Amino acid sequence: MLMKRPHTRYEAIAGHMWRCACKARSGNDHQPTRVSVGVDIRNRLKPPLPRGYFGNARLDTVTSTCLYGDLLSKPLCFAAAKVKEATERMTNEYIRSALDFIRSQEDVSPLRNNIHIRGYSEAPFLGNPNLSIGSWINLQFYAADFGWGKPTYVGPGLLKIDGKSFIMPSPEDDGSLIIALRLQTEYMDAFKKYFYQDMSKKPFLGSAKL
Repeated sequence: MLMKRPHTRYEAIAGHMWRCACKARSGNDHQPTRVSVGVDIRNRLKPPLPRGYFGNARLDTVTSTCLYGDLLSKPLCFAAAKVKEATERMTNEYIRSALDFIRSQEDVSPLRNNIHIRGYSEAPFLGNPNLSIGSWINLQFYAADFGWGKPTYVGPGLLKIDGKSFIMPSPEDDGSLIIALRLQTEYMDAFKKYFYQDMSKKPFLGSAKL
């Protein structure tokens, strides 16, 4: 019998963030929502990219569309499973099909984020009621030392759209995580409250700091 793998820390925390964002944004139960996930494709390709490959090798995928009511009425494992399904969709065949599609386009501009095409001030409002959750969990930022000691803090310089976030390792090197997140100001306090409040209700994998 083939055993299903358990959820990763990323999937569990991303699912938790998704539910908390829905609560904080106070949408109605019929509001559709989904999460965009950036996936590292280096080792998903067959054969994999060389170990010393330099540069980004990632593709975005999205969860299936869910309703606020379903996410909030069902347990955390429901949201985490949606994130898991999205990441597991990124097989060698899926990735190569996506790359073939990109190659077939005479103009790839429409495939790029509008933020990068039109500039920050002119870009359309994106995000709400969705999230984009990147994972830097396994990046060894704090092991780097270029001669003047280890970094004090490493994080994104800019979160350019509403709902953009990254889950990152903490400089404390204690297994805890830091979440960088951009939401509209009116929702931030509520998100933080729900994040810790809901996490304390049941045993939760790992810990995270906002």
